[in-house]
Amino acid sequence: MKSEDRVLVERCLKGEERAFEELLGKYKGPVYSICYRMVRNQTDAEDLAQEVFIRTFSVLDRYDPSYPFSSWLFRITSNLCIDFLRKARAGMVSIDQPIEGSEGSMQRQLASGAIKPDREMENKEMMEALEEAIATLPEHYRIIVILRHQEQRSYEEIADDLGIPLGTVKARIHRARNMIKEYFKRSGLLDLYGGSAGENGEH
Repeated sequence: MKSEDRVLVERCLKGEERAFEELLGKYKGPVYSICYRMVRNQTDAEDLAQEVFIRTFSVLDRYDPSYPFSSWLFRITSNLCIDFLRKARAGMVSIDQPIEGSEGSMQRQLASGAIKPDREMENKEMMEALEEAIATLPEHYRIIVILRHQEQRSYEEIADDLGIPLGTVKARIHRARNMIKEYFKRSGLLDLYGGSAGENGEH
């Protein structure tokens, strides 16, 4: 049985505008969310998300239906975000806007990885500190944390999304959590938010 996405892609390739609108409606939220958490600026995230879909639909005939469409789309998203951040680091663009604190799946899941598992991260200060810690991660680590804890992608899905080995995904998740722990130590927040920061029971 063909997946819903595969059917929509086939319809898009036949020129059906309705299919394009359905795919856009389904994925514009997740794509924007990834872009925003990567670049930390609303305008830049909106521009990047638009570019993702322009790029995606311009090369839609290259999509291999034997793989999930979401993985292909998220790979395009992550590549564009990483390219943007590399240019930003070179001083070509600005990403100085602070990230907004938020609640949700990242809060729930990172509770088991970045801080003590038995503590809730419900207060605004904790979420802001965690968001800032994630923002300090190198791009290749940041995108994996975002896909895992915000988009709730499995390790296998992330490997497909980014086109990297499963072992690399697991290693980068582990390393990212250690870097978050070190950030909390340097900021003097480790004792405040939990002495087990960086420990996790997820394998």
